[in-house]
Amino acid sequence: MGAEELDVGLLTSELLDGVFACGKSGEIMFSNPAFARMLGFRHEAMKAKNIAKDIVERDLEWRALVSLLEQGSPIHDYEIKFRRSDGMVMIISLTANALLDGNGSPIGIAAVARDISTRKGVENELREKAFRIDIMNRIAKLAGTHKDIRTVLLKVSEELQKLLDFDSICAGVTEEKGRHVEVFVPDPKHADKAVSLGKVLYEGSIVEKLRFGGKAVIVEKEAGRKLFSEFGVLDVNKASSMMAVPLTSRGRVLGSLNLLDSKQAEYDWESAEALQMVADLLAGMIDNMVLFATLETKMSLQEALVRSSVELQRAISTEQIYAAISSHIMEVVRYKDLSFYVVDWQKKLVQPVYAVGGYSDEILGDPGGFDDGIVGLVAKTGKAEFVDDVDADPRSADIPGVPLDHNSMLAIPLTGSQEVIGVLELYRERGQVFTQNDLEAGMLFAQQASIALENSQLVSKLQDAKKEIEMLNDLMFHDINNYNFATLNYVEMVYKDYDLPHAAKVPLEKSLHLIRENAKLIENVKKLTKIGIMEPDDFVLVNLSNVLRKVVSGIMTSSTKRVGVKLDAPEEAYIKANPLVDELFVNLFNNAVKYDPHEEVDIDVEVKKVLEEERPSWKVCISDNGYGIPDDKKAMLFQKYVRLKHDTKISGSGLGLSICRALTDKFSGRIWVEDRVQGKSELGARFCVIFPAERHPKA
Repeated sequence: MGAEELDVGLLTSELLDGVFACGKSGEIMFSNPAFARMLGFRHEAMKAKNIAKDIVERDLEWRALVSLLEQGSPIHDYEIKFRRSDGMVMIISLTANALLDGNGSPIGIAAVARDISTRKGVENELREKAFRIDIMNRIAKLAGTHKDIRTVLLKVSEELQKLLDFDSICAGVTEEKGRHVEVFVPDPKHADKAVSLGKVLYEGSIVEKLRFGGKAVIVEKEAGRKLFSEFGVLDVNKASSMMAVPLTSRGRVLGSLNLLDSKQAEYDWESAEALQMVADLLAGMIDNMVLFATLETKMSLQEALVRSSVELQRAISTEQIYAAISSHIMEVVRYKDLSFYVVDWQKKLVQPVYAVGGYSDEILGDPGGFDDGIVGLVAKTGKAEFVDDVDADPRSADIPGVPLDHNSMLAIPLTGSQEVIGVLELYRERGQVFTQNDLEAGMLFAQQASIALENSQLVSKLQDAKKEIEMLNDLMFHDINNYNFATLNYVEMVYKDYDLPHAAKVPLEKSLHLIRENAKLIENVKKLTKIGIMEPDDFVLVNLSNVLRKVVSGIMTSSTKRVGVKLDAPEEAYIKANPLVDELFVNLFNNAVKYDPHEEVDIDVEVKKVLEEERPSWKVCISDNGYGIPDDKKAMLFQKYVRLKHDTKISGSGLGLSICRALTDKFSGRIWVEDRVQGKSELGARFCVIFPAERHPKA
């Protein structure tokens, strides 16, 4: 068979592509079987069909095709949508020419149709994947260049809107210890700042359900009627569909990413998978946000604790302690109102002693018992209490004059060495709850407050005891001295009786000596008592050089021996002390005279400035030519009732040097003894004292 004899109908019937010819209005003049199969019709039925009316999806596309052909150009790969007999829409690629009459005018169309639906589906899928990848890359870039979800939530929302439909988006982030969930939403007015709607209870939250459910939460309709705690701060009146996925990092669920939409059945597991990819990108950033926030909080807490510790050490009264604690705790545990309560265990009362806030007077005027309110409960159990709505808690006690504000409260026990000594109570505005981190920070401050309060109470007791001791000592010394003085007078009267036999005078002389020694002992004990209750705050600037000149002058004029003193001292040598510093040097000079066997006593005194533990100090050394101090007695020399030399001819109670040691300690100094000539104790002793140097106020 030659080419001129080829049957065109037979040829077209064997083609896999559809072939058809039709008029400009779409009436079919010819079609091959492949075209009918493509459209799901029987071949015989195609003659009754109209391409424009029955096959083409959109009439506009057909009219555009006809218009192009009428312009005289053939068409290649023209994409058009055909509708199959089952209603499915196909994407067809047409190659077409115009059919012309004898005059060359277009009367119809001849075309080859190829089904490219599968190819276009693959192309669209690849295009969709590329689009998703591009969106994910943008979100990943946002997450990688920021450390806080609050700075990117709006931008993430804008990118995510290109993938998924939603009316609103929010993120819930749990506390480190998981008692609450903080809810964040984008702020349209600030692209780099999300809005926190507040904290809601973790119990009953979306996050809790995600943590224990292990997969996404999808609600197809009436989402706003669900009882998730986050919905207490979100506007969900129009929400019908909801989808939530967990924000997971390092195996921990940190929160949730949630979408809400007014349309029903908007979300499925495929969309949940896409949202989970976004959540995974954000979770690492949230983990860093929580970590940085925790570190900053701990640093602030340590700094505040150091500052409050310094102030508490300076604080004397309990009022100052309360003020210091309330000031510094605000730096790390923000509060609206604060109250301090002291526990009276004997009366079983919790007494308010300090308050900050709008109703301080009402609080201070309302003491309660152990069975009254949350404060009484904390005092009794020693355990802290969280309350998110104090006025709704049945355990709370009403305070007259204070309105129902429904504030949140944190009550912390102040625990002493043996029992609860007080309660620290903090309040926040309604909806602003306290967290586990707040409790831990508050407990640290409470520990400081407890120690400071116990110390303050101890100081108060010691001051009371000190006053009582002073009073008893004054009474005791006054009465003993009166008895001693009366006894001395009576013995002297008898001793001076000229008719008294000589033999009777010997025991009377010994009695007079003992009575006088007893008076000296009483005086020394009185001095030791005064030294014990001296306070450094009462010390003033004293010129050591003037003290030494005065004491030397007194020794030289009052001694029965001839005393020569060589004093080498500057004009001014200031220390912090009180008038009893004279007694210290009187005792040292008296010993130098008393324990020198010679009738002529020579004493050398040297005062010079030295460094003691890198601090400028004044050193005073008094050298004598007496018996000296053996090495085995140097260490015990400044103890009470230790005498330098047991000689009945030398009077003394053994308290003189212990008084010197006590005074030196009180004046922040140091005292010791050494040989005047090193290694030869029998050639005399050198007593040295050293005190911190003070600047003269005019210097």
